[in-house]
Amino acid sequence: MQFQHPGPTCAPSQVHYRPIVNAFSDDDHGDPIRLRSLAFGSGFIALACGNFSAGGAASPVPVISGHKFHDHDRDGVRDAGEPGLAGWTMTLHRDRSDAGQALGGVATAVTNADGYYEFRLDGHYPGDYAVTEEDRADWARTTSPHRHTLRVGPGIGAPHFAGLDFGNVETRADAVKVSFSVVDPPTEVPADAETALRVRAVLENRGPAPVVDVVDRITASGPADCAFRPAEQAVTRRLLLNRPVEVVFDVGVTCTEPSFHPLEFANALTVTTPGVTDPDQASNHRVTGATIAVIDESDVAVTGTRLDCAARTYVDDRFTCTTTALITNHGDHAPASADVDLALTGPADCVLTPTGATAHEVSVTDQVQVSTTWDVVCGDRSYHDFRTTAQVRLDHLHVIDPDPGNGNGAADDRVEVFEPVDLAVTDLRITCDEREHRTRDVTCVSTVTIANAGPATDVRTLTTVGFTAPADCSVVPGAPQQRSHVLAAGTTATFTATWQLTCDPPRRRTFATTATIAADEPHPEDVNRANDTRSITWQPIDVKPRSYPSAVNIGKEGIVPVAILSTAELDAVAQIDRLSPTFGATGTEASLVRCATVGEDVNGDGLLDLVCHFDTARTALTCGSTTATLMARTLDGRRVEGQDDVKVTGC
Repeated sequence: MQFQHPGPTCAPSQVHYRPIVNAFSDDDHGDPIRLRSLAFGSGFIALACGNFSAGGAASPVPVISGHKFHDHDRDGVRDAGEPGLAGWTMTLHRDRSDAGQALGGVATAVTNADGYYEFRLDGHYPGDYAVTEEDRADWARTTSPHRHTLRVGPGIGAPHFAGLDFGNVETRADAVKVSFSVVDPPTEVPADAETALRVRAVLENRGPAPVVDVVDRITASGPADCAFRPAEQAVTRRLLLNRPVEVVFDVGVTCTEPSFHPLEFANALTVTTPGVTDPDQASNHRVTGATIAVIDESDVAVTGTRLDCAARTYVDDRFTCTTTALITNHGDHAPASADVDLALTGPADCVLTPTGATAHEVSVTDQVQVSTTWDVVCGDRSYHDFRTTAQVRLDHLHVIDPDPGNGNGAADDRVEVFEPVDLAVTDLRITCDEREHRTRDVTCVSTVTIANAGPATDVRTLTTVGFTAPADCSVVPGAPQQRSHVLAAGTTATFTATWQLTCDPPRRRTFATTATIAADEPHPEDVNRANDTRSITWQPIDVKPRSYPSAVNIGKEGIVPVAILSTAELDAVAQIDRLSPTFGATGTEASLVRCATVGEDVNGDGLLDLVCHFDTARTALTCGSTTATLMARTLDGRRVEGQDDVKVTGC
């Protein structure tokens, strides 16, 4: 391009709105000169003095532009869907000028709805430029560098410096624990076994930051007997604005002791995105829990039951029965609390009074023994059967018995309750019809009187009456005879037993009978056994020896001689107590006058007989008497009785 030299060289003047070179001063040459220049659209820059001309209003200029965007994912790159940020002020800085323009902030622009801004370098000469964004509270830059720089060189033309983008994101994010709970917790769980619990949390980012990374952490705790697997765990999640996220924690819990167990789960939500703070920490923490019954097993059983009562006692006397039960725990849980009930039953005539508690509270680790004693009084004599029962029941919260059927036990014992009684054979008499003219076929009668002196009443008795004869006699019946009676207290009974004897050879003989009374039931206890048995010997006598019939005149006073005849079985002279004889109508009359000191054989059998004399008036014989009876004792205390036929005269 050539210019006419109008005047002094490089003297500036105004053409349009740009300074241009319009004159050159050259005193020596008035001719046009050549200048080197740079084209800039339709304008130019003259290199002589560095000025330029815009070349008209439509002349193009360089443009600097970019976007301000909401960098949701904080990656420094505008991704699809990340919106522009409107209303942000961007500043153009001149760091160096090729044309001597002022440095510093030279222009501002405000981002539009899409976050777009631009600077047209209209009036801004070549040099080094930079674009910055405004600083706002609670926002942080995500793009780098935070200050975009560029070089606008001379003769650069009209380029578009685009892409000077700025990403920003909020520095506040309200991470909220929306809910926190144990999902369908069981009402009960077994002891010593792990149970899986599920804890559910719902997290939400309530902004303003659109995306935030968080760590959600739970900590499990409970009673000392509980172990958690794991006791603490954490997960990382990315939360988008207003989009709830569910987090599930699986926790295994094992508790060993049966009881209600309050289990607690504490939750803490922490924002981990660098540079982002949570304005409301209170919403980040929650606590939830569940109270769960821990169930264990204890198989408590009655493994031994014993009843110890007195073996024997008396009516209305106090005795004791003691129940002892052995309680065993076969189960997993120990010690286990249990209730043990002991009971005693017996016949209706007994009064049972426990001397201590019948219900026992025990703690069973392995085995425990419990007992109760009863005072017992029974009113009837008999065998008394007693039964004790033992029952154990768990009384431990949340402990179950898998086999309640073995919680019962029983035992029996028998007590003989006796009642004192004095049974006696109070009298025993024997009459035989053997006479000097009748020695072969003989009939004897045993007359027995028995008595119950009490205090037991209505005692069933059995009296056994035996008969003894010399070997040369046969006796029918050959066995002892028995009689049963029920004797009330204070009563007597009399009965007879008849014996038929056949004896050979003919001779006078001695016979004997014995009666014994006994209770014919087990529990009247005879307190005086000495009077239970009586024996008496029949010994032949001869009233008025050597005379037949034996006449006794009761009409006048006199003496009746009576001979106690000796036999092969009894020597009357040697064995009879001479002071003991009584004689008369019953044999009990004290009519003895004297007995001879020496014997005489009154019946000619070669044996000396004892002759005694009795007062006729005291014999109590009457006109109706046909027999007279003598009773005596031997020197060794045996009772002797004999009869003879008499003819009473003097009536």
